Amino acid sequence: MHMAERKTNMRKRQRGVAAVETVIVLPILLLAFLATAEIGRAMQQYNTLTKSVRDGGRHLATHALDDFTTSIVITPALETEAKNLARYGNIVGIGSTLLPNYADAHLTLDVPDAEHVSLVANYPYQPMLFNTLPLFGFGNDIPVQFTMQTSVTMRAL
Repeated sequence: MHMAERKTNMRKRQRGVAAVETVIVLPILLLAFLATAEIGRAMQQYNTLTKSVRDGGRHLATHALDDFTTSIVITPALETEAKNLARYGNIVGIGSTLLPNYADAHLTLDVPDAEHVSLVANYPYQPMLFNTLPLFGFGNDIPVQFTMQTSVTMRAL
């Protein structure tokens, strides 16, 4: 064989090796990119949930104290306003919710003692693509769906 033919054969083999390497590495890279995006999305939704519960709790704490008896009174209207503020970002409850499928049932109001009010959220996180992270036969798949929980307790003003 001539030297030129050997170089041509060597280049063809090199291209084949590069294609095999790409086929091996590409699924791992895609999985890493999707996992990173999913973690970022979960963090953003948890941050939104925490801020919304804090806002609803603050509204509840500033309006729950009865001026005449100086005791905590949570009226149905105040409960609705606090939950609307946590879910929609406004006390009227108009527009779209701050999080997808953020329901009234995910929020719980409580009066833990004579001076404090609390608002608790249990929000079921829905992943973007899959409910489980596949391990391709290397054990049980990892569930990606979970419940985010956050709460705030404030002294009634």
